[in-house]
Amino acid sequence: MRKTTLLLLLVTGVMTHVWSQAKVRRLPSIINHPSLDVSTPYISFDGNALLFVANNGQDGALTVLYTSRESDWKEPVELPKYLNTRLNFFKGYSLSADGKKLYFTCAKSPVIGGYDIFSSEFNGSSWSQPENLMLPINSKANDGSPSFSADGNTIYFMRCDKMDQSKAGGCKIFSAKKKSNGQWEEPVELPAAINTGNSQTPRIMADGETLIFSSDKMSGNKGGMDLYITKLKNGTWIVPTPLDFVNTDQDDQYVTVAALGRYLIKEAPGARKNSELTEFLIPTEIRPRGLMMIEGKVTDPAGAVIPAYISITDLSTNKRAYSGRPSANGAYSVFLLEGTKYEFSVDPEQSNISFFSKNIDLTSDKIPQKEKVNITLKQLQAGDEIPLNVSFKPASSVVDAASESELKRLARVAKANPTLKFEIQVLLTGYVEDTTQSSADLTELLVDSLHTKVDDIDSLGQRYKKDTVFVKRTFHNDRTLAEAQAVITYLVAQGCDPKNFKYFGNAIQATTPESKKLIVKAVARAK
Repeated sequence: MRKTTLLLLLVTGVMTHVWSQAKVRRLPSIINHPSLDVSTPYISFDGNALLFVANNGQDGALTVLYTSRESDWKEPVELPKYLNTRLNFFKGYSLSADGKKLYFTCAKSPVIGGYDIFSSEFNGSSWSQPENLMLPINSKANDGSPSFSADGNTIYFMRCDKMDQSKAGGCKIFSAKKKSNGQWEEPVELPAAINTGNSQTPRIMADGETLIFSSDKMSGNKGGMDLYITKLKNGTWIVPTPLDFVNTDQDDQYVTVAALGRYLIKEAPGARKNSELTEFLIPTEIRPRGLMMIEGKVTDPAGAVIPAYISITDLSTNKRAYSGRPSANGAYSVFLLEGTKYEFSVDPEQSNISFFSKNIDLTSDKIPQKEKVNITLKQLQAGDEIPLNVSFKPASSVVDAASESELKRLARVAKANPTLKFEIQVLLTGYVEDTTQSSADLTELLVDSLHTKVDDIDSLGQRYKKDTVFVKRTFHNDRTLAEAQAVITYLVAQGCDPKNFKYFGNAIQATTPESKKLIVKAVARAK
């Protein structure tokens, strides 16, 4: 049945971080201390953890510092001695996408070759003892300067003939993929167009298709080590081109880019002739595609971990973009590539537990760098509401094909909760009507008949009252009842009992064009 009372519809917006488009900007003074030389940055893809080198040790010795942020950067702290030793290839370190894992290059035993790649995890207060990545990533040669894809399943690194604490030579860049069992495949050498004799310090961007590296053996070199960029097109790396917007006649080698892909961070001369960490706006034509990070926890109402599956589907291709499970403590983090729309869903192991889903639109010019989404799954009770990501074909009440996965979830829950019935509610903010069919959206017709008497004169010239019917036609876009019925029809086709459903719809005018909204939800009711 139709409700006529006014519904207050609360729409929650996602705050987006607004980035200025200055071509050059220095990092804050908590990182760029005016009396120190600061260099060699590596930022996590989520943009919230940073490693760099500063000459703040005893007698100006170089040390590796770590800092993180929620909003502002914290005071940088030195890495512990067991990660910051004289046996390190000093600048051969990197971070995982979430900044919680450190990779570095070291010759301290146990090693397979000269220098190997090691890892250490941050537990919130301290770093774990280092672990060797072992074969096949490490070899009898010198392996170092790793860089990982956003999902952690692909590694890029350099394998060199020579390496000491401060430099390397005779290097080639390799990559390897992780198997389903967590082991690494045998590394493969990147093409000859990239490996021209001494290619070093690979930096795979968060998009997984843009690679920055350094070399002193390629054309277009301005002097020393220069930076080059290549992109993966249809499975092939294109010919690298120099990063002329940051290359100088000095060594240009250690750079980093967060997942948004807008700015490259590199050391540059400071105001006091010291070196500072500076952001350079990447030219649009070579800019990597940006990513947004979604992170949070999946728990029950009491905060306990609940077993669940996470799925993300690219709605433009209807292909799975991600499939996985939260970690042992319920936490998850996922990176999504800009330029498309996604369906993000979390389904519990138990069918009688509620589910979660939302659509994410990353097609705008500005996307947030990170969104926190904590998800609560629970045993359904009477009165619980389930928001539904359901849409309909334009100007119709036909369920859109993109909504089918959502309705299958609802069908699962409905069949697994036999003590409940469900009310399908469709609520439209943006009701429009007109006396003519002035737009394609006005698909519905309301006909009102008005009976009245009017004065008339009969054939004998006598005045009398004549019965008359006036017909008023109103075209409008309130399809809420038909849309609710279409949802139920789909659920019944999935094996649900039609007696377990009822429906209503409601439509109100929108205060502004931007506030137009269609909300679909299922409300659990006691039988």
